[in-house]
Amino acid sequence: MCFETRFSDDILEVKLLKQCDFSLPKNERLSLQNAILSASRVRVDFAEIRKVDFVFCAFLKELLQGKQYELIHTNTEIDEIFATLEMSLSLETPVLPSRFSLFSLSSVFLLFGRYLSDFFQSFLNFLYFCGMCLSYFFRSLLHPKYIKVSSILYHMNQAGFKALPVALLTAFIVSYAIALQGVLQLERMGVPIMSVEIVAKLSLREMGPFILAIVIAGRSSSAFSAQLGVMNLTEETDALKTMNLSVFDYLVLPRVLALVIAMPLLVFLADAVSLFAAMLAVKMQTGINFVQYLERFYEYVGINNFWVGVVKAPFFGAAIALVGCFRGLYVKGDTESVGIATTMSVVNAIFWVILINAIFSIITTRLDV
Repeated sequence: MCFETRFSDDILEVKLLKQCDFSLPKNERLSLQNAILSASRVRVDFAEIRKVDFVFCAFLKELLQGKQYELIHTNTEIDEIFATLEMSLSLETPVLPSRFSLFSLSSVFLLFGRYLSDFFQSFLNFLYFCGMCLSYFFRSLLHPKYIKVSSILYHMNQAGFKALPVALLTAFIVSYAIALQGVLQLERMGVPIMSVEIVAKLSLREMGPFILAIVIAGRSSSAFSAQLGVMNLTEETDALKTMNLSVFDYLVLPRVLALVIAMPLLVFLADAVSLFAAMLAVKMQTGINFVQYLERFYEYVGINNFWVGVVKAPFFGAAIALVGCFRGLYVKGDTESVGIATTMSVVNAIFWVILINAIFSIITTRLDV
């Protein structure tokens, strides 16, 4: 037995004799439970204990609930565990602490540490996932039979071209609003004609590709996560592995290649819409007609501005698809995890789009492109 019990002055004294955890034999747990439940006043002696399991303390705390009890010969770890359990039981009637205790400070650092640990572990898993995807991609280049052309075309249509209406509408609205604000400021400075090349370069380099990528990230990344997440829950991915078929060949690479190929084509259309929106904003605010706009556009806006936006597009597409597939394949448990993974994929995809855009902006500025 891991404990001894005896009655002294109507108090049940429970002396724990060895390290206690919830792996105790069932008969010992039942004996301890019956002994404590039969008494109204309990004293628990931890003199022989130096380390105790949190789950065992929770089990003991539940048995002592509603009784008069006393814990003696405890150490700091045991006190902290029972203090945590007491706080969790008092959540229904919260009381604000009168002072900021050392224990609450350690709890904050503990939660922050766990968050950082989970973040870095997730980041390392994502890097490993990207490496695996690159490995299968180069293998597909050496052996084209692994490339699923029909699947790539399907996902190009589903994840890319079907998002065009909302993507182009968003690009038009945002480009018009930003161009209008830029024209207003330049008009106050007395140089409204300069708004042509400024808003045109902004549309080609930033607004068209970036706004398109944000819309695709919200739409397609979430779709990939939901699709692969449901396949995980219904064990379809396990069925592929059982048949010795690669998840990367059939599920991941077609989606990644589809967006890598489709994004430059979509960026071309988004650039055209952004330029048209900027042209309307300039005409309505300054009176510069379309002919004057195009003449100055051809004179001052180089083709390199267009290529900067197009070169970024495949990186946007790869990041969006990789994040969506990564989050979807890591879905486990119940259907609630699908919603969590979908939300995380959208947030992560938008973050990577912003980061890639910032990196390209720094590089092109340094290179004076």
